[in-house]
Amino acid sequence: MSFLRFLWVTVVCLIAPSVVFANSIESGEALLRVADNSIKIYRNNKPILHVTKIAFNYKTVNNWVITKRDDKYLQLSASMPAAVDFHRSAEDNAPHPLTITITASENGFHFFADEKWATQVTLEFHYLGDHFFGLSEPLQPDNQLSPDLTGGMITIDTVSHANALRENYASAFSAFYMSSFGYGAFFDTFARGRYDFAINGKNKIHHETGTLDWHIFIGGDGREIHKAYFDLIGSPKKIPLWALGPVGWRDANSGGAAEIIDDLQKMTDRKIPFTGWFVDRPYSDGAHEWSKMNFNKKFANPEEWTKTIIDDFGIEFMTWVSPATFGDNIFEKQFEGRYSYIDLSHQPSVKAYQNVLTNNQYQLGIKGHKIDRLDERLPEYELWHDNTPIFERRNKYAYLSAKIHDQGLREHFGDDQFTFARTAFHRTQPYLSAIWGGDPRSTWEGMQANFANAMRSSFMGFPIWGTDVGGYLGEGFIPEDLYLRWMQAGSMTGLFEIKFDGSGGEGRDRMPWRYSEDFQKKLRAVCEDRMQLLPYLYSLANTSHHNGVLMQPMAYRHLSDKNTWQLWDQFYLGDALLVAPVFNETLRRSVYLPIGEWRDFDDPSMLYKGGKRIEIEAPPEKLPRFVKRNSLFVSGHTRTGNTQLWKNHAENLVLHAWPGKGRAETAFEYIDRQDGNKKKVFQLKSFKKQISLTGPSLTVSAVIEVLLDKKPKSVNLNGNKIEYEFDSVSKVLTTTPIKGKPIDISIQY
Repeated sequence: MSFLRFLWVTVVCLIAPSVVFANSIESGEALLRVADNSIKIYRNNKPILHVTKIAFNYKTVNNWVITKRDDKYLQLSASMPAAVDFHRSAEDNAPHPLTITITASENGFHFFADEKWATQVTLEFHYLGDHFFGLSEPLQPDNQLSPDLTGGMITIDTVSHANALRENYASAFSAFYMSSFGYGAFFDTFARGRYDFAINGKNKIHHETGTLDWHIFIGGDGREIHKAYFDLIGSPKKIPLWALGPVGWRDANSGGAAEIIDDLQKMTDRKIPFTGWFVDRPYSDGAHEWSKMNFNKKFANPEEWTKTIIDDFGIEFMTWVSPATFGDNIFEKQFEGRYSYIDLSHQPSVKAYQNVLTNNQYQLGIKGHKIDRLDERLPEYELWHDNTPIFERRNKYAYLSAKIHDQGLREHFGDDQFTFARTAFHRTQPYLSAIWGGDPRSTWEGMQANFANAMRSSFMGFPIWGTDVGGYLGEGFIPEDLYLRWMQAGSMTGLFEIKFDGSGGEGRDRMPWRYSEDFQKKLRAVCEDRMQLLPYLYSLANTSHHNGVLMQPMAYRHLSDKNTWQLWDQFYLGDALLVAPVFNETLRRSVYLPIGEWRDFDDPSMLYKGGKRIEIEAPPEKLPRFVKRNSLFVSGHTRTGNTQLWKNHAENLVLHAWPGKGRAETAFEYIDRQDGNKKKVFQLKSFKKQISLTGPSLTVSAVIEVLLDKKPKSVNLNGNKIEYEFDSVSKVLTTTPIKGKPIDISIQY
């Protein structure tokens, strides 16, 4: 090699690192690099995203130049031809300057450009082999049950005529998706969009807005990714305890208020627990038996019968609502059309609507709403008071609806209120308590599709989801086996609401007393089981900001495990439990257990090795659930709902622990409702032949149950050796902590 050649190679090697550094910014374990008119993001030195094209108004941005830079910031500048501005004349050839900023945060990157002349943004990427989840509660593409969107084209728009071609009329959407490579992507806009994944070797994002506002969140699983997402959009809405118990309703209360009271009395006589109930439309005067938003003659004297429900039965009451008046012009600013939607961007009309609900409902103690009809006939092309662009209106309307209903309720009840809607879009999470999954058919196939909807809602970051237990579309009376399996599956969702008739009240209703005594017994057992899990669910629901959604799909927890990508019929409920409901008429169930050890929730003596599929028996009364090793959770009795009428004992708590092997630890965040909703962290640690369980004092009586591999040599509580019980069959050690004292248990083998 000549001296000049040697010198050239030496200089290149010396300056290369600084060249790379000048084109790069870092976020934790991720690196973003700009080169050759493309952008690559690496996670742990592996490429996870390769942006090959950014276009405005379908014209590609070329010849990017880095004009500003520091350790966490890049500014890219380019020049766009005048032709991208559809409002300019062809003679005006002056180029448009364009600026794109990329900012690194603690857990990802933010791309931003806001050019007023642009109306469309398109991003294209090389497909790198990962898999994708989220975006759409409807079963796009092709009505498939699998949550894996790879190979699909997904539309983001809350429009019912599109949903009608799919299963269940589900209509929650979000411009948020997760990748199996360990990142989440969020395009922060209400503008409708389309996403293509792995089509001809490319991915593509397109939104009908000129603002590029795109976030990449880096994380090892869905919980970490969603924490970064919630840090941006706001923490999910707080959930009251009563909204997490069994909630009942009929599609049509033809018998009025008397029928509701009679239903509740019969439930109470049979000791079937409920904590909430709601009335669906019709119950008001005016157009569509709703527009007056009052209670009609069938529901006369609401101050009396609502007081009976709330005070005598201990059940909180909710109502169906919609920001539409169906032809009645009541408010100052309404849109023309069959549904006469209120313009939710017009504050005087919003305030007037909230005042009507206050005077007719909130003053009666009504603490929640089922919000409906947001996605059906919204006139896109009528002018909004705030001039919201046309292509943002459908999605933004769902957001505004969630916000204004939450505001109205919050003014009277603070956090002690609950809202759920069929139609939702991203950024509703701080204002909307839950999604109900549309109108499923009352069939096995309807139930299957509805729980596939649930998994997609979870990937999008909606923490609480619920099914119409028993289905909506079809006759009221359904077979006992279908009803029971739907009850079991529904009892493991965030919103456990049970529908007691078919659409429009067709056919015989499905109140428990229409069925056999054996079925009533099993239904009661499901509802009682749900009540026992309320302390766990309450804690999960009110820590979802950093612990993730309640129903966590398998791929949500195991993004890199290809065995989880297609799974829609099993899920984690919090960190400790894996739930695998039965979705057909068989009495067996195949379950995929991730790597590790698992025990049967109902029979801890049954131990399973994970990392494979297992086949289990599932008789009618069996809801397959599993507890993972190295886990901690709570259950117990809470004094809420109508159970107060037959259960006189005080509240209690059971703290369940299954230590890990070797050196292991885990924790559970318990939200103590009886102690001002304080967050109390319990920790479980294992090391060699010692196990420790520690935590703060509790305000209720408690029992501690620890799953062990064998009987221990000794157990100490707060430094003192204590007596304990150990069941050699179930392998459960039981002891009682001192009420009002911190918990510090040490177990020696």
